[in-house]
Parts: sequence; structure tokens; C-alpha cells
Amino acid sequence: MSGLGDLIGGLAGGASGGGGLDDVLEKLTGAGSAPGGLGGMLAGLVPVVSGMLENGGLQKVLGQLEASGLGSQAESWVGPGANESISAADIEKVLGSVQLSGIAQKLGVSPDEAAGALAKVLPAVVDTVSPQGALPTQDELDASLAKLADGPSTA
Repeated sequence: MSGLGDLIGGLAGGASGGGGLDDVLEKLTGAGSAPGGLGGMLAGLVPVVSGMLENGGLQKVLGQLEASGLGSQAESWVGPGANESISAADIEKVLGSVQLSGIAQKLGVSPDEAAGALAKVLPAVVDTVSPQGALPTQDELDASLAKLADGPSTA
């Protein structure tokens, strides 16, 4: 199963250690050197995606994907095996133009760029928070997202 660390490592031209959330955090921190400022956008997406998924948001996002005919993609992110891709147009369909514009404004990019980045990151984040092929409890998810948003520990 491909994790967020693998995704970011690939986008930044690096290799992933594949060691779980701590490696994901290290990749996010190191991704700032990616060409074209991609690392900065990916790092900016962390609080955006965390905000989308916390406090019951994961179930809401998965429900929106299902309602938009993208249930098989969402299931692939949670379950074992390869993650099915989602397009920027799919992200806009699920989130709507108002929410997507707000995200783009937070990131300082166009809505199309924000949708493209979310299309790459959202599957990997959902995959990362469901490593055993099952959705975490809300408390487990909120703790993982808080850790992800806080950045890597110095221990």
C-alpha cells in the first residue's frame, strides 16, 4: 500500500522509508525543497486535509465520494492494495467550487491547482490513517491528524 510518505518522496524526487506516520512527517518537512514550490503546497495541504477529516469529516468525505459515484476509489484508499486515483474534476465535484476556492485561497494557488494537489494527497492521507484496511476510531484519527499537523517530533 502506498503511503503519503511515498507520494511526497516521489514528488520531491526522494525515496520513502515506509516507516509510518513519522516518516510521512519527515517527508512533509523535507518536501519544501521540491521543484516549483510543490513541497510548500503539500505542506500547506496538511492542515487543510486534516481539517477536512477531523471531527467526523472522514466519514463525511467518504460519504460525499460515494454519493458522487466515487465509492470504489474511496474504498481502495481504506482497504489493502493499490489506491485508485481521483481527478481534479472529481475533487471539485465532491467539494464544490465554493469550498475548493476557499482551500485555494488558503494555499495561495488557483482552484485548479488546489484540486490537482488534493487529488494526489487525499487518497494517500486516507490510506495512511487506515493502515490496517479499516477506518480508525474518531479519537485515533484526530490524534493522528493532530500529530501530522504539528509536524515531526524532535525525539
